Amino acid sequence: MPLEIAFQTRELRATCESPTRAKRELGELGSKALRRVLADMNAVETVAELFDMGLEIESCTQEHGMLRFQLSEGLSLFCNVIQQSAPMNGETIDWAQVARLKVARIGGGK
Repeated sequence: MPLEIAFQTRELRATCESPTRAKRELGELGSKALRRVLADMNAVETVAELFDMGLEIESCTQEHGMLRFQLSEGLSLFCNVIQQSAPMNGETIDWAQVARLKVARIGGGK
Protein backbone atom coordinates (compact mmCIF):
# COMPACT_ATOMS: atom_id res chain seq x y z
CA MET A 1 0.00 0.00 0.00
CA PRO A 2 1.49 3.39 -0.98
CA LEU A 3 2.33 6.13 1.50
CA GLU A 4 -0.90 7.88 2.49
CA ILE A 5 -0.85 11.59 1.67
CA ALA A 6 -3.27 14.17 3.10
CA PHE A 7 -3.36 17.93 2.61
CA GLN A 8 -3.61 20.82 5.08
CA THR A 9 -6.07 22.77 2.88
CA ARG A 10 -8.20 22.27 -0.22
CA GLU A 11 -6.16 24.94 -2.00
CA LEU A 12 -2.95 23.05 -1.30
CA ARG A 13 -4.53 19.82 -2.59
CA ALA A 14 -5.62 21.63 -5.76
CA THR A 15 -2.10 22.97 -6.32
CA CYS A 16 -0.57 19.53 -5.83
CA GLU A 17 -3.11 17.77 -8.05
CA SER A 18 -3.24 20.26 -10.94
CA PRO A 19 -0.05 20.63 -13.01
CA THR A 20 -1.47 23.81 -14.58
CA ARG A 21 -2.19 25.42 -11.23
CA ALA A 22 1.17 24.30 -9.83
CA LYS A 23 3.00 25.80 -12.80
CA ARG A 24 1.11 29.08 -12.39
CA GLU A 25 1.82 29.26 -8.64
CA LEU A 26 5.30 27.70 -8.43
CA GLY A 27 6.82 28.29 -11.85
CA GLU A 28 8.06 25.66 -14.28
CA LEU A 29 10.92 24.32 -12.14
CA GLY A 30 8.92 24.27 -8.90
CA SER A 31 5.98 22.58 -10.58
CA LYS A 32 8.12 19.83 -12.12
CA ALA A 33 9.94 19.23 -8.85
CA LEU A 34 6.62 19.06 -6.95
CA ARG A 35 5.28 16.45 -9.38
CA ARG A 36 8.48 14.38 -9.00
CA VAL A 37 8.34 14.44 -5.18
CA LEU A 38 4.63 13.55 -5.13
CA ALA A 39 5.26 10.70 -7.60
CA ASP A 40 8.08 9.42 -5.37
CA MET A 41 5.72 9.57 -2.37
CA ASN A 42 3.16 7.50 -4.28
CA ALA A 43 5.83 4.92 -5.15
CA VAL A 44 6.81 4.05 -1.57
CA GLU A 45 5.16 2.60 1.51
CA THR A 46 7.10 4.42 4.25
CA VAL A 47 8.99 7.67 4.68
CA ALA A 48 12.22 5.73 5.25
CA GLU A 49 12.07 4.64 1.61
CA LEU A 50 12.06 8.31 0.55
CA PHE A 51 15.26 8.87 2.53
CA ASP A 52 16.74 5.75 0.87
CA MET A 53 15.97 7.22 -2.58
CA GLY A 54 18.40 10.04 -1.90
CA LEU A 55 15.86 12.86 -2.16
CA GLU A 56 16.76 16.25 -0.72
CA ILE A 57 14.85 15.83 2.55
CA GLU A 58 15.54 17.61 5.80
CA SER A 59 13.97 16.76 9.14
CA CYS A 60 13.01 20.15 10.60
CA THR A 61 14.39 20.44 14.10
CA GLN A 62 12.02 23.20 15.20
CA GLU A 63 8.91 21.11 14.52
CA HIS A 64 8.85 17.45 15.60
CA GLY A 65 7.73 15.22 12.74
CA MET A 66 8.08 17.92 10.04
CA LEU A 67 9.99 17.18 6.83
CA ARG A 68 11.18 19.64 4.20
CA PHE A 69 11.57 18.46 0.60
CA GLN A 70 13.71 20.84 -1.48
CA LEU A 71 11.85 21.62 -4.74
CA SER A 72 13.99 24.41 -6.18
CA GLU A 73 16.08 27.34 -5.00
CA GLY A 74 14.09 28.93 -2.18
CA LEU A 75 11.07 26.65 -2.60
CA SER A 76 10.25 23.64 -0.44
CA LEU A 77 7.41 21.23 0.27
CA PHE A 78 6.73 20.84 4.00
CA CYS A 79 5.04 17.67 5.28
CA ASN A 80 4.36 16.36 8.76
CA VAL A 81 3.59 12.99 10.31
CA ILE A 82 -0.17 12.51 10.77
CA GLN A 83 -0.15 9.37 12.85
CA GLN A 84 -1.59 9.80 16.36
CA SER A 85 1.87 9.54 17.84
CA ALA A 86 4.96 9.35 15.71
CA PRO A 87 6.64 5.95 16.16
CA MET A 88 9.91 6.47 17.97
CA ASN A 89 13.25 4.71 17.89
CA GLY A 90 14.88 6.06 21.02
CA GLU A 91 14.67 9.84 20.73
CA THR A 92 14.20 9.98 16.96
CA ILE A 93 11.24 9.17 14.75
CA ASP A 94 11.32 5.67 13.28
CA TRP A 95 10.67 6.70 9.67
CA ALA A 96 10.35 3.03 8.63
CA GLN A 97 7.09 2.96 10.62
CA VAL A 98 5.64 6.22 9.21
CA ALA A 99 3.14 5.51 6.43
CA ARG A 100 1.07 8.73 6.56
CA LEU A 101 2.14 12.30 5.78
CA LYS A 102 0.22 15.56 5.54
CA VAL A 103 1.36 18.19 3.05
CA ALA A 104 1.40 21.28 5.28
CA ARG A 105 2.63 24.02 2.93
CA ILE A 106 4.76 24.96 -0.04
CA GLY A 107 7.08 27.90 0.30
CA GLY A 108 10.41 29.21 1.44
CA GLY A 109 12.10 28.96 4.78
CA LYS A 110 13.18 26.05 6.90
